[in-house]
Amino acid sequence: MRLILVFLFTWACLVPGAAFAAVDCSRAKINADLMICSNSRLAAAQEDMAWTFRQALRRGVDQNLLRESQRAWYENERNTCNDAPCLLKAFEDRSAELANY
Repeated sequence: MRLILVFLFTWACLVPGAAFAAVDCSRAKINADLMICSNSRLAAAQEDMAWTFRQALRRGVDQNLLRESQRAWYENERNTCNDAPCLLKAFEDRSAELANY
């Protein structure tokens, strides 16, 4: 299962404009995805972060650097949250970081 998530995550990084957007709730297994699927505020925060990511790509930021940074954030920040406030803060903090790229 983890291999599939890594594949999908990598694929999303390679598709222009795709940025870790919507979670497939029918396949959600990890805690962060389950929280996003059950909380509209988290889903909206994820969409806002994805939009900010796409804007950073459009500004001409080094795409490889940005995508590697996003992968690290995904694994080390997003997926380590065990409650909604933590995940919401992770999305808000990442959006602020991406706005400064």
